[in-house]
Amino acid sequence: MGSRSTVLVSGEAGIGKTSLIRATMDGAAELSTLVGWGTCWSGGGAPGFWPWMQALDDLTHAIGRDAAIAAAGDDRGRLAALIRELGPVSESTEDPDRQRFLLLDAAVRWLENISAHQHVAIVLDDLQWADASTLDLLDHLVAAPADARLLILAAYRHDELDHETRTRLTTLGSHTDHIHLEGLALEDVEELATSICGPELAKTLARDLHSRSGGHPLFVRELAKLSEAGSGGELPTAITGALTRRLEALPAQCRRILDAASVLGNRLLPDVLSAAVDSPVSEVVSHLEAAKHAGVIRSGPTEDLWFTHDLFRETVYGHLSLTEQARLHARVGEALEARSRRGVRVAPGDLARHFAHAVTATDPAKAIHWARLAAGDERSRAAFRESSAHLHRARLAAVDVGWTIEPDLLVEILIEEADARARSGDPDGARELLAEAAAAAPTPQQEADVALAVQRLGAKFAAPRGEIIAQLESALGSITGVDVSRQARVTAALARELQHSVFQDRHRAGPLSEEALALARDSEDDDTLASCLLARHDALWVPGTGTARSVLGQEIAVVGARLGDTDRLAEGLLLQANGLLEAGSPGFRPVLDRWFGLLEQRNEPRDRYLVQTRRAALALLDGDADRAEELMHSAAALGEKIHEPDTGNVLMSQRVALARVRNDPDELALLATDAVAWWTGAPVLAHAVAAGARAAAGDLEAAAREVAMVSAAGGWQSEDSYLRSVLVADLAVAVTALHDTDLCALLLNDITALTDSCGVNGAVVAFAGPFAHAAGLLATELGDVDLAGRMLDRSIETARGLGATVWIEQGLSAQRALAAKQAGPVSASMSRSDRIWTLSFGDERASVPHVKGLADIAVLVQQRGREVPALQLFGGPSGVSGSVEELIDLEALAAYRDRLDELQFEIDQATSDADLARLDPLVEERDQLLTEVRRATGLGGRLRTVSNDPAERARKAVTGRIRDAIRSLGSLTPGLAGHLDRSITTGLRCAYLPTGADASVRWRVDV
Repeated sequence: MGSRSTVLVSGEAGIGKTSLIRATMDGAAELSTLVGWGTCWSGGGAPGFWPWMQALDDLTHAIGRDAAIAAAGDDRGRLAALIRELGPVSESTEDPDRQRFLLLDAAVRWLENISAHQHVAIVLDDLQWADASTLDLLDHLVAAPADARLLILAAYRHDELDHETRTRLTTLGSHTDHIHLEGLALEDVEELATSICGPELAKTLARDLHSRSGGHPLFVRELAKLSEAGSGGELPTAITGALTRRLEALPAQCRRILDAASVLGNRLLPDVLSAAVDSPVSEVVSHLEAAKHAGVIRSGPTEDLWFTHDLFRETVYGHLSLTEQARLHARVGEALEARSRRGVRVAPGDLARHFAHAVTATDPAKAIHWARLAAGDERSRAAFRESSAHLHRARLAAVDVGWTIEPDLLVEILIEEADARARSGDPDGARELLAEAAAAAPTPQQEADVALAVQRLGAKFAAPRGEIIAQLESALGSITGVDVSRQARVTAALARELQHSVFQDRHRAGPLSEEALALARDSEDDDTLASCLLARHDALWVPGTGTARSVLGQEIAVVGARLGDTDRLAEGLLLQANGLLEAGSPGFRPVLDRWFGLLEQRNEPRDRYLVQTRRAALALLDGDADRAEELMHSAAALGEKIHEPDTGNVLMSQRVALARVRNDPDELALLATDAVAWWTGAPVLAHAVAAGARAAAGDLEAAAREVAMVSAAGGWQSEDSYLRSVLVADLAVAVTALHDTDLCALLLNDITALTDSCGVNGAVVAFAGPFAHAAGLLATELGDVDLAGRMLDRSIETARGLGATVWIEQGLSAQRALAAKQAGPVSASMSRSDRIWTLSFGDERASVPHVKGLADIAVLVQQRGREVPALQLFGGPSGVSGSVEELIDLEALAAYRDRLDELQFEIDQATSDADLARLDPLVEERDQLLTEVRRATGLGGRLRTVSNDPAERARKAVTGRIRDAIRSLGSLTPGLAGHLDRSITTGLRCAYLPTGADASVRWRVDV
């Protein structure tokens, strides 16, 4: 067992699956292999991950609690949901899918850690009864990279699988080894019979035993024993007959204990059986000796007792009347309750199962009580299907015995069950439960609770917003003046729904959020206050409100700290930092540093993702493009792994900022295409970003088309969220490059009131620059020199306060362009003598040492208006523009993107015509093409290139040395540096392309 392997063992009941595995484990024990054994439960109601919990518990006891905790590391709180010895389960408000994935991932890591230096075996028996969570973890473990000394043996009855389990095991079987056990051959039957009744009788009986048993080992064994005993009459034709005979031969007191044991499960607990049958533990153990001698039960590796085969337990249980089953479930449940009170760990799901079966013999309220505890326990493991099943089973059990659940309790249960049902992937079932809860709600308080549950469901599963709003408004009418806290929560929820509703209804969100916050302060309930503060923050989240929102974020953090809720605390700190950044306050950095410290201390996978993305945002702010890109793609890989839903949007947003830092025409062109393909749900943003990128890349014709698309999509004025602050910066670049004075005037008028603030995408996802910078560009184009000067001064001052290196440089460059426009035509020259360059630009003069970047600039200036391959400047053959792989990608991507444009037009037309039959296949084709585009480009949209491709190496080298040369001129000849920075484009092809006032510069180059 040098690396992980998985073996599935299938066959009918009693064929020898468990015996084969047990023999294998006996051999493994000689190699000091740690063994964890878990058995699935047939009666329904077992906790999610039940066999895994048993197996991991075995391993924990084998290695010791300290070693188990060390192996868990940072996953300890999460893994405690499966391994109770690790301590309390950490609370989580993560998305259900991500929460479940992280638990599965943590379990795999724990197993890999403990099997890094020793052999480990996991046995999962009776997998035909496995819950969905058990199969999920098995799937996840098999799919993970195999780098551990781990053996997984999973046994199941192939003829008792339901459709879903059969499908999943069939899929799993394609990645594992599979052993299917069938009947013994004639010679094997004779050998088995010999061990029971001796060689002479075995030889005589072998053919008849083989014929009657079909070679089934358990049948052979039972029939041989009957023959050895000289039992007359017809031999049994079914195994249950043989098992029944053996059980009937046991003493009555032993059979009475086995009746209770069949209810308890495969593992027999003497103290529980003692309480169930009202006999001392010593007597119970003594009476069970007869069953052990008869082979009905056996001792486990730690001297605990088990049924030898589950068929024995099933046979005993099947002979009990329904009344006796219910009575014994009640006695066993009560005994397990007593066990729990003594401090012994008992799974709430086990108690819920027993009391659900015992409703006719005990108080049905117990079934409800334990079902709710079990449901909460399952939620801690993200086993939402099992959580829902516990509540559903208890409700039906109460109905079956005619017990009426009090309306207020019923509504609470239905809300809990709906939440679990939705999280398990059944939103339709959840909606039905909430409709039932709404009909049963006896009080305004519960009507409000149901409406809030409907709103939470809609937020996750896109329920019709109109229906949600209507239900919230109805609940608000009932709860007003009855319960201040609930009234505040419903008002806040309504505000948030209206904020994200159609444009005509958004005006109601602000006043409602104010009202909710006032009510929350009166309620003196911190949970309510935190919810209402967040609603108020979101209602205000538009450009120019950074200061007010930073105050709300700070209060959210204070309330979170008061509640001991680190998620609320972290959320508040991030919103506070974001508000301060938008307001242009340097105070955003210490707040963000505190946020970093909190998340790095917790070090959850999602925390690591959030930290990496925000550190990338800071690197972009500071102008460190390479560090930012590294962090962006590292975060994106982690985000994909943990199913962070906004991973793609965050990366695209940061690519916009990265392209602004690099100013690489190829990167800008790719960004423009990808922005339109990615942000299909936000066309104004997509086309504004594309317009700015196309203009910066020098493709003014394409930029004009994108600006027209912005207007066609409703114009920038239609976007009144924080996204407006992002797209304004890109539009300003585009319309000034296009010399569209009408649009420049409209845009300048629109942002005049915002010039003391900055644009930020998301919560510190990507800085979009001071509004004053955009205003300065627009005023320059419009010829308002005084306003342009004031705005650019303000922009540079704000950027310096924030440490926004890129925006300082861009502000200075814009100032130089303004000065050049005022000064009129400028003469410039470059000449080289040996290792010295002499430069002039208007009144500026400088002599500087030779660097390769200056030679590159001289070539580009001499070939004004022409593209020069970077490979030619670098000194290689100019005919190569990229690797074969990259050229193939470019051709494919061009075709894909042409088709995407066609599809978007057809989708818009089908949507307008309400032609659903035509719309569905178009949307499906678009989604498939987008998937292929993202595969070809990677999540970040960068073409997949060979790392040692000469054209790519030349692009990086030439771009770096040209930009370094320009930066070195900044302190000596700032006018020249600004002119070159604005006029030279770099990438796979480089060019000197001056526009506007820069186009009037007259050059003389002497090399």
